[in-house]
Amino acid sequence: MFKHKLLEQDGRKWYTTTANNIAFSLYVKLNCNVTKVENITITIAQIIVNIIERTYKIKLGIKSPNDIVLNNKKIGGILTQTKISGKTVKDMVVGIGMNTNQEIFPEEIKNIATSIKNEFNIEVNSTDFITQFCNEFEKIVNTL
Repeated sequence: MFKHKLLEQDGRKWYTTTANNIAFSLYVKLNCNVTKVENITITIAQIIVNIIERTYKIKLGIKSPNDIVLNNKKIGGILTQTKISGKTVKDMVVGIGMNTNQEIFPEEIKNIATSIKNEFNIEVNSTDFITQFCNEFEKIVNTL
């Protein structure tokens, strides 16, 4: 059938295939006031939505605080974790998962998840997406 991994953090579960989706994490060393990262997850979601719209002419939605949606189904998600000392953010880890080229979903999520490939028959170039994301995210990090 297909190979997928079940991932879990803080009691939340998600699936990703080993070859057809985008799943990556970034570690960022910071030294900024906690107020500067209050809306970082929404900012990251907006970067993702903008990249997909600009590159593939597809409009995605954001379900606050951390889901990317298409046709009322989840197409991606963002997890952000910070290490804070007092009122200063020292470190941040950003995890991003996007259902891009996956065509078959496990039974337990097939009614709530989709992919760009399933909806539009478009192959997303993972390297290009990640490169664009990192370039845009770096601009945001440099302002913190």
